[in-house]
Amino acid sequence: MNSIVARLRDLEEILDSAVSDAFGSEQIPGMTDTDVAELLAVTGRVQRRIEGLQVEATVQVDDRSGGLKEDRMTTRYGCSRPADLVRMLTGSDTRAASRLVKAGRLVRRDSGITDGAFLPAQYQALREVMVDGDLGLAGLLAATDPIEQSARRISDEDRVEADRQLADFARGIDHAASGDETPGPAPLPEDLGTLARVMVAYLDPDGVEPTDEAAMRGRYFLIGMVKDGAAPVRGSILPEIAEQLTLLMDSLLNPKVNDADESDQEGGSTRAGVRFEPSDETDSEAPAFADTRTRGQKLHDALAAIVNTAASSDLFPHLGGAAPTLVIAATAADLVAGHGWASTGRDGDLVSITTALQTACAGGIQRILFDEQGRIASIGTSSRIFNALQRRAITIRDGGCVIPGCTVPPTWCEVHHVREHADGGPTHTDNGVLLCWFHHRTLHLTEWVIRMNHGIPEVRGPAWWDPHQHWHRARSPYKRQPVPG
Repeated sequence: MNSIVARLRDLEEILDSAVSDAFGSEQIPGMTDTDVAELLAVTGRVQRRIEGLQVEATVQVDDRSGGLKEDRMTTRYGCSRPADLVRMLTGSDTRAASRLVKAGRLVRRDSGITDGAFLPAQYQALREVMVDGDLGLAGLLAATDPIEQSARRISDEDRVEADRQLADFARGIDHAASGDETPGPAPLPEDLGTLARVMVAYLDPDGVEPTDEAAMRGRYFLIGMVKDGAAPVRGSILPEIAEQLTLLMDSLLNPKVNDADESDQEGGSTRAGVRFEPSDETDSEAPAFADTRTRGQKLHDALAAIVNTAASSDLFPHLGGAAPTLVIAATAADLVAGHGWASTGRDGDLVSITTALQTACAGGIQRILFDEQGRIASIGTSSRIFNALQRRAITIRDGGCVIPGCTVPPTWCEVHHVREHADGGPTHTDNGVLLCWFHHRTLHLTEWVIRMNHGIPEVRGPAWWDPHQHWHRARSPYKRQPVPG
């Protein structure tokens, strides 16, 4: 047996013993912070060295899998591609094995024809850092991917120089920052990728246009079929669109809230973001508000607010002579009962009656009656939508979402019928309050209750918020303070 394999098997036995002791006696949960940090650092160094050996061994698999089929290493092991053999031998997935093959081709060395000595690899300097254990698979690919994408437009001399500078940076030598050769902390793969992209921007200034063209060709956005009550989305959007969407979402999710005097006094809007803050109207012992939504759920709700705000702006082209309108169909019996299913007008996807009522609360209802044969018998409308004057008045009164602690500004809110329109509630300022999309959508699922007291909204919250279950006058963080008399 080769001595390298034998020594690694000895190392494997040592690792097996150490891991068995660690898990068998539950040593890791009892470690100090320092020991946990060192454990991760040591395993990271071991992992990088193992990855270096795997890359070098993958080079041999790749080189020995060419030529005649019967002589290929892959054929002898019953595989069709080097990546398949690497995947089987390492127990990894296809992506990890393909990355090893890709890295191997970047650092493989050819033998000289005359003396058989190894010639420098394509990225010789980075290979040497990998051999020393200072660079792992992720770092090697992060450093080389940007250069490889512009390989046809970068000279060999420039590539060699980029390889040298990236290798120094991988060892912690930052010439631009320190000006000397004293190693500092090793960079992360993301840092190597950033430096490589900066180098390519200088070495291949014309490469931006082909990249831009490829991005334009590859852009897409798809909404899948509804399954288990939700529709999957996937796509690839252009950087400027992603940035704009991120800024809009950040405007809702930013934990910082500006002071009231920074509001737009004419439009009632503000630059503040969204957070939950304690209210001073409950007992001092009441717990602070906590937003229990995950990051993904917050992003979804921010996107929902953006879509609903855009749909209500009347700036989009009209469809069939009217602004784009969400149509949800339900039977009169289910609508009155408040339970059952409704369907959307575009694809017929099923939604709950509560969702239909919430959607209608922010929009309007058109009543269409059919006879027994399915013929339209009559069409009617109801004045369910709060008009612009009513909304402006409610905005001035409420100042934002009326749920205590919620800081969604008024321009992102919907007007909610406190007494449901289906129960005879009027579309009047005395029956409308501002709610953000999230609280409007989930009000029926929570213990928050809203009532109107002589035209003033009052809120009663869960017992954990107010053990006495008193009604409290709604006060938004965006509500203008009266001018001292």
